[in-house]
Amino acid sequence: MARVRTASASRWISLLVNIACWLSAVVYAQAPPAAYLRTPTPQQLEWHQLEYYAFVHFGPNTFTNEEWGVSQSTPDVFNPTALDTDQWAKSFADAGMAGMILTAKHHDGMALWSTNSTTYQIGNGKWAKDRVSEGLGADVVQLAAASAKKYGIKFGIYLSPWDIHRDPAMPKPNLTSTIYDEPQIFGDDTPGDYNELYAQQLTELVTMQLDDGSPIQVSELWLDGNSGSDTVQTFNWTDFRNIIREYQPDAIMWGHQGVDARWVGNEDGVTVVTNWHCISRTQDETHYSGEELQTGVRDGSYWTPAEADARIRDGWFYHSTENPKTADALMSMYLQSVGRSVNLLLDVPPDTTGQIVQSDLDVLLQFKAQRDAFLNRALLTPGLGTNTSSVRSGNSTLYGPANVLDGDINTFWAIDDEDTTGWFEIDLGGTYSIDAFITQEHIALGQRIGGYTIDGVVNGTYKTLITGTSIGYKRIDRLSAPIETRRLRLRVTQANATPLINSFQALGVQKSSA
Repeated sequence: MARVRTASASRWISLLVNIACWLSAVVYAQAPPAAYLRTPTPQQLEWHQLEYYAFVHFGPNTFTNEEWGVSQSTPDVFNPTALDTDQWAKSFADAGMAGMILTAKHHDGMALWSTNSTTYQIGNGKWAKDRVSEGLGADVVQLAAASAKKYGIKFGIYLSPWDIHRDPAMPKPNLTSTIYDEPQIFGDDTPGDYNELYAQQLTELVTMQLDDGSPIQVSELWLDGNSGSDTVQTFNWTDFRNIIREYQPDAIMWGHQGVDARWVGNEDGVTVVTNWHCISRTQDETHYSGEELQTGVRDGSYWTPAEADARIRDGWFYHSTENPKTADALMSMYLQSVGRSVNLLLDVPPDTTGQIVQSDLDVLLQFKAQRDAFLNRALLTPGLGTNTSSVRSGNSTLYGPANVLDGDINTFWAIDDEDTTGWFEIDLGGTYSIDAFITQEHIALGQRIGGYTIDGVVNGTYKTLITGTSIGYKRIDRLSAPIETRRLRLRVTQANATPLINSFQALGVQKSSA
């Protein structure tokens, strides 16, 4: 009897061991890859997905034909004859832009909103007073925010830290003996506290309400570091950041190098071919050069992705003597910014009527048509045959190469942790003429890849079509001439951690079916 009990017990022990091993294998197989070093916040991840939006430079410079507002004209100069912020927002939405960022106060220091911080505001000018007497709104920031909400695009604010109006080094003869002749408090050596003024203005903007009582939603705060003065002003960035985080926790803070997004290093709307989403300095530390900001720092200390700012015309503010860039030029800019994993912020300034001019609108729509014609030729669809060098823990459901075709930002192809190179291939099921590719890393878990190739079967053998370095959020690679192929392969040739590919797409047209 004892021998029977022992054998039965042994069988149970063996069964339990097998179950434990099976459970361990299942748990291991389904465990996702760990995050690699720095990763985007949810707000940054959403910001990456915006890709392309408008800058709106509008203010006294529009009417004085300036860029920086050194003339220091009185608020009476601000006189749009047919202001229509709905026209702005609808135009940007129609052009496929995800939002707009308005210059609530540029370097000239004139506020475009109703503020208690200064007399130097458009509300004290004749245009605003006439509007109010007619029962119309005269707070341009509030009007623009409401229009953005109406047309379903994001709204951001530019608030210049440098303030010519308060800078003692900048002459202001036009304001002498007027209510606008205010204390010169910009600068560390002045008797006043400019940081207190700036904090007040920032607080007013991020706590603004629309006419219906709903709070303003700010997508991005642009804290420009530019200055044309020798006056030294040390900014209290910590307080400014705290104000933004308290009242607009979802807003992206843009600065030369952060907090949440960085300058791309030029004002041409382009970047270099290798771009890392990280850097290793804070907003408070020594500034990187423009060249350094374009590339970023691989495996840097902070996730601070780049935004490329550019102009549809030569100037930031509207000037009647300038013409817009062509749609071809904007397409080239797009491929060298969004196509290199960098957001594109394109300035489209209203004219003296307060509306976007028709010539600029025409170019924006031509650019959209060209962009759509290029992008809306996706050839790779779910269900195509795939093969791969390996799959993480052999679990094709969770980590197989079919995930790169499903259009889901939460799925990806992955291999085991100890592997940093690998490949997958896709059978197109027919012959296609292909001229471009779009590849995306699963950046929610970090940026890992530093080398990749895209190959296509040409005349029976694989031929390397693209050789690249960083991928990041999105990489668009365009061939110099189309190729015909039935099979494609993406090879990760270098990564600092096991690579994760979220999406892979080829653009072109079908030549023949299987």
